[in-house]
Amino acid sequence: MNITRHGKTFLKLSYSDKTIALNPVSNESKEKVSKFGSDIAISTLAHPDFNGFENVKFGNKEPFVIKGPGEYEISGIFINGYGVKGRFQGEDKILTSYSLLVDGLKVAFFAPISSGEEFSNEAFEEFAKADVFILPIGGGDAFSAKDGWKFLKQFGPKIIIPLYENENDLVEFKTETNLAFEDVEKISLKQKDLPAEGSVKIFNLKIS
Repeated sequence: MNITRHGKTFLKLSYSDKTIALNPVSNESKEKVSKFGSDIAISTLAHPDFNGFENVKFGNKEPFVIKGPGEYEISGIFINGYGVKGRFQGEDKILTSYSLLVDGLKVAFFAPISSGEEFSNEAFEEFAKADVFILPIGGGDAFSAKDGWKFLKQFGPKIIIPLYENENDLVEFKTETNLAFEDVEKISLKQKDLPAEGSVKIFNLKIS
């Protein structure tokens, strides 16, 4: 599985001939727009920064769109979405975080949440199975660096990819974890690449 970052929370996951767009940026957003074709497009909340499905089409091919809680299976990719009530830019929203099984790896992809208290026991159990954790940090609508690390530690993560608003958030997260970070433009992962039990690898994935 390959992972690249195209915006603050906009990621591209690909393996074999399949491509997944996570939180694609809409043309209505003030954020940078990137375009590519995808088989699946996933949004964590209804907002132009997170639901630009029009930008991940290719020709006559349209992605299977997932924009809320539920269980999904598309071409051998298994996805579970868990919604919680929250706030984003002063508005009440349903924030959906996802568990994805892609190429034999379990990925937890979180919405910009500031607490995990509203997740159901089922959601916690599902996230606890994940190998890779992708979490927005930066305070405000998302976890602070300190609280984000506290939230992630309970799952015993093997791989962490923090999605930060600015460099100061990343510096604070590094301080909280007291772990080495690997600066990368692209992440390539297979099961054999996962750290040993009890070890954590953190990637600073740069925006392409």
